[in-house]
Amino acid sequence: MQRILQKWCAVLVMLPGLFISQTYQWQWAKQAGGQTGSGNSGFTYTVDESIRDVVVDSDNNTYYLAKIWNQGQNVDGTSVPNYGNSDLIIYSTDCQGILRWSTVIGGTGNLDSAWNIEVDNNGGVYLLASLWNEGYSYQPTSIPTHLDNSQSLPAIVAMDATTQDAGFKTSYLLKYNSSTGSLIWNKPLQGNINFLLRQSDSQMMCMDSSKNIHAILGFKAGTHLDGLITVPSSFTNTYQYYLVKFNYNNTTGNMTPATPVLLPITGSLYPGLEHGKVNMVYDEGLSRYYLAGTRGSTGNLIDFSFNNISFTKEAYLLAFNVNGTIVTEAWRKEIEAGNANSDEEIHSIIKDTNSSDIYISGRYFSVNSTATFGNYTFPTTSYNGHIPFVVKLNSAGNVLWSKIADGAPGTVGNATYGFMKGRIVQNGNEIGFAHGSWGSAWGSYNMTRPSGDRADPILVRLNKDSGAVLGMGDVLSNQGTIDEFTAITVDNDGNYVLGGFFHQQLFTDANDNVPTMAINVTAGKSQNFFTKYAKTPCSNLSVEETSAEAGLQFYPNPVQDFLTIKSKNNLESYEVYSSVGQSVLRGRLGSKNAQINMSGLTAGVYYVKVKTEKAVVTEKVVKR
Repeated sequence: MQRILQKWCAVLVMLPGLFISQTYQWQWAKQAGGQTGSGNSGFTYTVDESIRDVVVDSDNNTYYLAKIWNQGQNVDGTSVPNYGNSDLIIYSTDCQGILRWSTVIGGTGNLDSAWNIEVDNNGGVYLLASLWNEGYSYQPTSIPTHLDNSQSLPAIVAMDATTQDAGFKTSYLLKYNSSTGSLIWNKPLQGNINFLLRQSDSQMMCMDSSKNIHAILGFKAGTHLDGLITVPSSFTNTYQYYLVKFNYNNTTGNMTPATPVLLPITGSLYPGLEHGKVNMVYDEGLSRYYLAGTRGSTGNLIDFSFNNISFTKEAYLLAFNVNGTIVTEAWRKEIEAGNANSDEEIHSIIKDTNSSDIYISGRYFSVNSTATFGNYTFPTTSYNGHIPFVVKLNSAGNVLWSKIADGAPGTVGNATYGFMKGRIVQNGNEIGFAHGSWGSAWGSYNMTRPSGDRADPILVRLNKDSGAVLGMGDVLSNQGTIDEFTAITVDNDGNYVLGGFFHQQLFTDANDNVPTMAINVTAGKSQNFFTKYAKTPCSNLSVEETSAEAGLQFYPNPVQDFLTIKSKNNLESYEVYSSVGQSVLRGRLGSKNAQINMSGLTAGVYYVKVKTEKAVVTEKVVKR
């Protein structure tokens, strides 16, 4: 520990300007995906590749949850297993985007689903997942659902309407090792079920400050959760919903379910509360839960009632209190845009870290009309289309402020774009709103695109107390493709880590300081990408080992053109960072001796991070 502290202090001495606040800029960007993509052209949120969630732990490591299609699956060029037509994947990087590990979850078929990832900062990574196992013992070519690279669900023995089989279970709480990605345990949440009753709704969870997991679970008829839940036999086509708290044991790391609370949710909810489009937040101080989302698309709305009162609009926000097993509604709000072809969605909800205020983001559709949110009226607009919004509310449901895009480009007819998943995060005194746009104005910041262009990723930064626009960052792609952010978090240094999807090329602006990336999937299909928008370099930029300790040599230093690296162990990869922590070069290495071509870099100080099979080393290099 003393050696690490000494090296960290040495880095502080070497880099006195490195920790002075800088302007936000794109530091690095990387991609992950498979070659085939879905069978649909364009993008479908519940099917195609995108980053679904991203979180950062107390060590500044990042964890991603994504959908990934088959053939040539990789994360930043590192191959990963392939089990089905499409799989789930969780993977982790360090603060500089270097891959630590990856774990693929899936098997034959493509119906496995999860939308949230949580970390306990004590070695655990958690998923609440709906896993549709299609591995059959009597079909040798079928593959049971893998939970990690070595553990799988049991193969299904018999496929008929009455046989109960452990392989039919679809609802799982999973825990993975945050250092390796290997499965620690899995909790099947259903009891003994047959094929007709196997469907479940397991998609919403959140973790409180004591590391307890709160989840909303929907089950069909049967006895579930180790006997704690019995769903009546009448629930054969719909779900009965429960709120379940899994209590965290600080000693063992186990999660034990408390007494489930029956929720007064009714309606024809299959396939559940619109998979992936409903989010939950828990306020510990108020013992209050919030549900925010959409009931589906226009003309195909699911029935959804709470306390026998139906929701009538597409987008809704529901607040309810839980006292023991007693559930009471606090308030509800719905968005009304006043159009026959409405298309409203609330995509994201978060709670303020210092109060019981909440923030939501999403979109509504407007053509020369003004939308309402409960008894609040959104500002009037000078443009039409899908209006992106962020709203701050207090615990009573009163709107404290709302912010919509101030304008839309004339190049696309003064209209805005209906992005797939706009997510928000709190970063100190600001709110980051990540989504997709084909051109919009926020305050004095303009996202300008040519006529006929389609969506590009955009991040809008707002003051959390007033909603005032603080800044904006956008990513340029090739014209005519749909590319968006779908996930966002903040690291321990106050920098943004984001994920999304793209279709052809991304970071095509010569001045964005990030090398242009291109998909390695079939044309027209989406691929995952993840990136960092930062004003400071990583606080853990110091080396894990010294060059001498790891058996590495870097020469010549200073360097003019080629930097030679010699190692006693096999070299795996490298990344070169500027003095402000921006990634400028990276690549794979495959032997104990290698060279990095630095001839194209301007003169100055750089940091070369090299990963071997046994160590990670960062070396300061001067470029002449």
